[in-house]
Amino acid sequence: MHRLRSLIPSANYLFCFEAAARRRSFTAAAQELNVSQPAVSKTIRLLEEATGLKLFRRDHTRLELTADGQRLYKETQEAFDHLHMVISSLQKKHSQDIVRVSFSASFVQLWLLPRLGDFKAKHPDVSLRIEESSRDDQDLVEEDIDLSARLGNGKWPGIHSWHFVTEEVLPVCSPDYLKQHGPIHEPADLLRHTLLNFEERHRTRLGWREWLDRQAVPVAKLKQDFVFTDALGSIEAAVRGQGIALGWKHLVNEHLQAGRLVAPLKETYHSGLAVHIIMPAQRPPKRGTELFRDWLMEQNADACIASDNAE
Repeated sequence: MHRLRSLIPSANYLFCFEAAARRRSFTAAAQELNVSQPAVSKTIRLLEEATGLKLFRRDHTRLELTADGQRLYKETQEAFDHLHMVISSLQKKHSQDIVRVSFSASFVQLWLLPRLGDFKAKHPDVSLRIEESSRDDQDLVEEDIDLSARLGNGKWPGIHSWHFVTEEVLPVCSPDYLKQHGPIHEPADLLRHTLLNFEERHRTRLGWREWLDRQAVPVAKLKQDFVFTDALGSIEAAVRGQGIALGWKHLVNEHLQAGRLVAPLKETYHSGLAVHIIMPAQRPPKRGTELFRDWLMEQNADACIASDNAE
């Protein structure tokens, strides 16, 4: 038994005293503690009897602290504040394994979801909060994001980055589409097919005109039968046999391996850029964030942990 217990039978006496001393009113303390005013009055009387101290005096209609009451109130407040700080710190320590990540919808649906079970099996104590966003200008600190992915050269102010996968873009379609509408011998043949396009609102990605230009195929006018707002839409349309989409190799690899998509041409396009895993440099990483980053790198065959590129 703690020594304090021999002086004060119940810690509730101190909670009641602190509220009454702070509010200078038994009635206000009762409302705060959700008890009756007589209950507060009785608890204060029991505290005074247990300690042998006179803690309050009435000055006309106002409740005032005695000198002993003021000393006890000061020490009680400091003790409560210290306990609050310690408990909050411990709670924050345990909540640090809630990792907030942000990726494009196509990355979440096509790359991350098929693998999430493996991460959960390896790190059951880490919780992920997954936000779908295609913005390249996200402020990770302002938006409280622990980890994201960004296409570029890996050098951004205030950002730690790790090379994840080199950008490789290739045409993809379903086996049934190719069987029905093929064969496709060279990039110029694509102009006779339904090309599935996408135009994102918050960033610019390689489109059919740019891809064909890289293959030295002149395009006077590009027919756009279907235009989606995310690569996910165009890729899923390709899986369903609606046409030919541009696929980022790391996103469509699962579909290619499963035979849901095929690459009708050997030609691909390497931009020289890469997708990087990024984390804010302004704050120390959570344990869970580092575990998730390392898992991402391990999962990707093309990934290699590069030197730190923070500026």
